[in-house]
Amino acid sequence: MSLSLSAPGRRIRGWAGSVLAVALMALALWASPSAAQQATGSITGEIHSRSGAPLSEVQVFIVGTQMGGLTAGNGRYVIRSVPAGTHQVRAMRIGYETVTQSVTVAAGQAAAANFQLAEQALGLDEIVVTGTAGAARRREVGNSIVQIQTTMAPPTTNVDQMLQAQSPGLLVSAAGGSSGSGAQIRLRGAVSVAQSNQPIIYIDGVRVRSEPYSRNISPTEGAGRGGNVTASPLSDINPADIERIEIIKGAAASTLYGTDAAAGVIQIFTKRGTTGTQRWNLQIDQGFNRLLPFAPDVDVRPIPDPLPEGPRGTYSYKYLNMQPYLRQIDVPGLGSFQGAYRQKYSLSVTGGGQFLQYFISANSEDNLGVLPQDQEKKAGFRGNFTFTPFNALTVQTNAAYNRTDIQNTAAGNNAQGLPLNAFRRERNYFQEGNADSIMMLIVTPQEITTRIDRFVLGSTASYDPGGAFNTKLTFGYDQALQDNRHLRPYGFRQQPTGKLYTSAGSYTTLTADLVASYRLGFGEGRSLMLSGGGQSITSDVREVEAEGTDFAGPGDPDVDAGANRLSWERRVRYVTAGFFGQALFNLNDKYFITLGMRVDGNSAFGESLGLTSYPKVSASYVISDEDFWNESFGSLKLRAAYGQSGRAPGTFDAVRTWTAVGYNGQPTYRPENLGNPALGPERTGETEFGFDWAGFDNRLTADFTWYHRKTTDALFGVRYPPSEGFATSQQENVGTLKNHGFELNLRGTAYDGESWGVDLGATLYTNHSKVVSLGGAAPFSGGGSWIEEGYPVTLTRGVIVVNPESKSDPRYFCDSSEGQAAQAAGNACILVDEPLGPQAPTHVFGGNVTVRMPRGIELSARGEYQGGHYIYDGPTNEGVNRNIRWPTCAEYYKLTDAGQGADAPAQMRYNCDSRFYRRGTMTYPADFFKLRDVTVRVPLGTLVPRSQSTSLTVSAQNFYRWRNKDFPIFDPEMVSNTGYGAAVPQITEHIPPPASFVASIRVVF
Repeated sequence: MSLSLSAPGRRIRGWAGSVLAVALMALALWASPSAAQQATGSITGEIHSRSGAPLSEVQVFIVGTQMGGLTAGNGRYVIRSVPAGTHQVRAMRIGYETVTQSVTVAAGQAAAANFQLAEQALGLDEIVVTGTAGAARRREVGNSIVQIQTTMAPPTTNVDQMLQAQSPGLLVSAAGGSSGSGAQIRLRGAVSVAQSNQPIIYIDGVRVRSEPYSRNISPTEGAGRGGNVTASPLSDINPADIERIEIIKGAAASTLYGTDAAAGVIQIFTKRGTTGTQRWNLQIDQGFNRLLPFAPDVDVRPIPDPLPEGPRGTYSYKYLNMQPYLRQIDVPGLGSFQGAYRQKYSLSVTGGGQFLQYFISANSEDNLGVLPQDQEKKAGFRGNFTFTPFNALTVQTNAAYNRTDIQNTAAGNNAQGLPLNAFRRERNYFQEGNADSIMMLIVTPQEITTRIDRFVLGSTASYDPGGAFNTKLTFGYDQALQDNRHLRPYGFRQQPTGKLYTSAGSYTTLTADLVASYRLGFGEGRSLMLSGGGQSITSDVREVEAEGTDFAGPGDPDVDAGANRLSWERRVRYVTAGFFGQALFNLNDKYFITLGMRVDGNSAFGESLGLTSYPKVSASYVISDEDFWNESFGSLKLRAAYGQSGRAPGTFDAVRTWTAVGYNGQPTYRPENLGNPALGPERTGETEFGFDWAGFDNRLTADFTWYHRKTTDALFGVRYPPSEGFATSQQENVGTLKNHGFELNLRGTAYDGESWGVDLGATLYTNHSKVVSLGGAAPFSGGGSWIEEGYPVTLTRGVIVVNPESKSDPRYFCDSSEGQAAQAAGNACILVDEPLGPQAPTHVFGGNVTVRMPRGIELSARGEYQGGHYIYDGPTNEGVNRNIRWPTCAEYYKLTDAGQGADAPAQMRYNCDSRFYRRGTMTYPADFFKLRDVTVRVPLGTLVPRSQSTSLTVSAQNFYRWRNKDFPIFDPEMVSNTGYGAAVPQITEHIPPPASFVASIRVVF
């Protein structure tokens, strides 16, 4: 079958369902248990919560075997081919107590085994993997670990959306509304000002690429031509394939990951196969994206009289009535901010026998963007296989391939882009405010495309003979191939003879990881777990870029069709290798102390540095297991941890380098990087204290963590005398930064009845940063932010008007003593930018509510508030600079147009009158609230014939926004994501992230 929708200039290709289904069916039938393996009985039953609601995704299995399965949406399960006799059947689901019961199976008959699972709020015996030397119980871990379950997650386009507002300390900032834009992720703020602050990513134990893909922009166009979008590697993962996500937020927990882990670790675990009858899942998502208004609902330009000729449907007519969208251009049939169609199809099958279990999936999606030429298409498949050749050995192999095709409209701070020219109207680069002309001149002719082919393969062999010793060996391979193309054809308005840029990139990461553990007993209630291992991560980057200009005539050119051609090549190989040891002391299963050390080498370290080490120590105390503890107080675990991790310098920062150039027709070299043989990593040490508590019969839980993080040997660019021949700055380990704050996560059940229930949740996160030392260097700026001793990391500066309400010209604070004296005397003083505050949120509040209704219907909502920070507004700055009648100044224009400019207050004059204009000072408080998600889930029983269950989910995401009244225009998340690893967000000529509305049908067979 197929589904298509035609539109001028593009075609949406539907799902090739028959191809996917045939491929999955062939693999599934090949891996199914043979007839010889069939037994003579079965076990069936239902699993419910304490309130009587059916529980899905519960793992039910026969203890000591690989036989089992998962419950469907109605809570039912079946285990077939069970040998006759008595068996121990166990039901497990994260967040619930594990229950085991004895079941007797007779030949040719079905035995019934129903379960009721009670919530286990703390889950002290749950297994976590991230940040530990191996699988560990929560009660043993002395640091904070967040585990996000995806069982009931709403339908999302990418993992970024799935993570938003899920945990305190986890900030996922959307980056504009262009198709393919990746989000910026921060865990407890920034640990570096020179290196990336993105956490490292693992998938099923395999290290994968975490940094953004390359921009689709030629090196000759630093002004930012193209779509100004960087795609995120997280977007390559199909959210429907994810079972859970574990997150550790800082060095106290990431020590064992060594260099590069100071910003935290995100580990994604995909779904695995189960024994028993095949289980098919079909999911169909249909919906649309819609751009919300982001400007005042007022047009500050006088309406022409008479109005331009033309029917109501023409672009010109709409253009005069689009102030809330800041004059973005709506093009019928090419996708618009009024509704851009999106569709997704996923099919998976799980099953297997005693020796082989499998999970196989395929997906296809096609999402139109809200800008005229924006579109993102994805397709991929995954195969996860678990082999058990004998009881002590398990081999898990995970393979995934994904293809992403992105088409973008020219956007961002781009003189050849749509938003910038639409925002500025007649004062744009074409002196043309007519919407039809802008479309014809700059939108339709450009071709901006990116293709990403991603392949991830991992295999883990675990040997556990059931005694004191176990070991695990993991190999992984991650390769992404990126192809960029940006064509401005012959006859293009701003490039009359045409220009073509193309690039091909190959990004490969190899992982080898070995860990072994041995448990020693020292009498009753005392044990010591010794663990050790090694890890190697090799990253290889190969990029080739080419540019051709000046074509002889129209056509579909290659680069070699240009009369003038340029090319660039980059090859980088980056290796981190190290080993670690850890000792876990266990006393009476309630006192735990962990000591560990990681020793690392890195190819980016200076040659005289050698190896570096990162220690860790943590403690956990389950005080509620003490005899003196009153059970009415609930369950309580106290924890504390200290650890160190690092961030490596750039690949060639430690090396003296030269650049090959041509001079006077002859080849020669130019000094580039001075080099520093002693250059080493930035070192981040973190201390955290906290507790996990559950009380009132597990109806209320609280997780609290206080953290203090200090980065020493921070990398800053240091200037050396130009007489040495090197004009650029050299990275040096000279700075000190710190962050501190706390995280609180509350979850509670307000009402729990047989048919109705209400669950509530709230989170609070604070982060306060400071530049402790610059190592003697002067304050410096970069990317719109300041780094200055005694102030927050990434400080924003601006002009403070001291008489904002007075009906007079603005007066300002001044740094100099002369200026302050002048101000005291009532005279004007020198205009100086003042420190305003941090560019990252200092406090974040989150809230969620779930209402459980009869017949299994659920309504859930999740929102997030971010505040305490400032953001620079580039478009408004340029609008006022260019004397454009800007929407934020509507009230000022009313006064001046009426000849009443003297009645305007000082702050209004400063913001809107070009006489007082100062570049770079349009900075506002960026507090905002967004309703991230509202979802309704409706079980439909066996509506589809021969199905186990059918469910309908309707979800709306990011459709409501509140912003600080002092933030007069745009959306605080309307930022560029270019180079989002280390950059600070700023408002640019993009569009905000759109709201999404999706209906999803899921059928389980």
